[in-house]
Amino acid sequence: MSRNLVIAIILLIASSFFWSGNFFSGKLAFLSDLTPFKLSFFRWILALLILLPFTYAQIIKDLEYYKKNILLMTIISILGVTIFNSFTYISLQTTLVINSTLMASVAPVMMIGFSWLIFRTKTTTLQFTGIILSLLGAFAIILKGNLNNLYNLYFTAGDLWMLGAVVSWCLYSVLLKKIDSKTSQLANLEVMIIIGVIFIIPFYIMESFNSTYLPSTGLDLAIISYVAVFASIVAFFSWNKGVSIIGPNRASLFLHLIPVFSAIWAVSFLNEKFAFFHVIGVLFILSGIILSNIKLSNE
Repeated sequence: MSRNLVIAIILLIASSFFWSGNFFSGKLAFLSDLTPFKLSFFRWILALLILLPFTYAQIIKDLEYYKKNILLMTIISILGVTIFNSFTYISLQTTLVINSTLMASVAPVMMIGFSWLIFRTKTTTLQFTGIILSLLGAFAIILKGNLNNLYNLYFTAGDLWMLGAVVSWCLYSVLLKKIDSKTSQLANLEVMIIIGVIFIIPFYIMESFNSTYLPSTGLDLAIISYVAVFASIVAFFSWNKGVSIIGPNRASLFLHLIPVFSAIWAVSFLNEKFAFFHVIGVLFILSGIILSNIKLSNE
């Protein structure tokens, strides 16, 4: 197994873990009356300020590149920063975390479709088999090992918002391939945040007419701090770097780890019990990830 593959695996596992916490945080935000665009706005503003001292020199150095590719950077920023997280938080106001993770589980299949449409990227038999296995594993965890739970799910308008978020995320991940790999991943993330925040501001202002402009509780600040540091900086950097190493198709399967980690959050904080279906789900997901990367590990 190559060193780059090991690095990619670690980074992609980390991103899935911290994004699973993002779903948990988004639901807490709703219960705390922390509105979606307010959470998105302060999340990215805090992330922007944290990253700025470490990235401004590199951004200035690569300024000509960003100017020449402003349309690409803007589209990617809107998809990944403005739309994805805001739509996710909106969805969690009217749907369950279980529904959101169910929607997110179709991302790998959708990502491979977009990858083929945009880059004509081919999928190997092992990759396809890996996708099916990991998808089955994700569903096993989400449905708690019982297909009857699928019939009992109540779908709402929030599920459509989450579907929009997933489409946005898949396009974002595929289009990352168009960014020059020689540029700084961290500086690219900062540029995306800056552009993305600009498009969040109007929605944040309009939303605040019927709410408040500032976070009001200690829980609000804790949620914002978590999603800014871990679900924004750490997760996005890890994901972007991982995708740059192994590509969006292979990286997409790691998103199926989100239900695994969501189950850990539920066991840790919601007093749910670790069950046999968790074991089955994890085994299927890991098998799928391993199968999809066999070719790469032999290169």
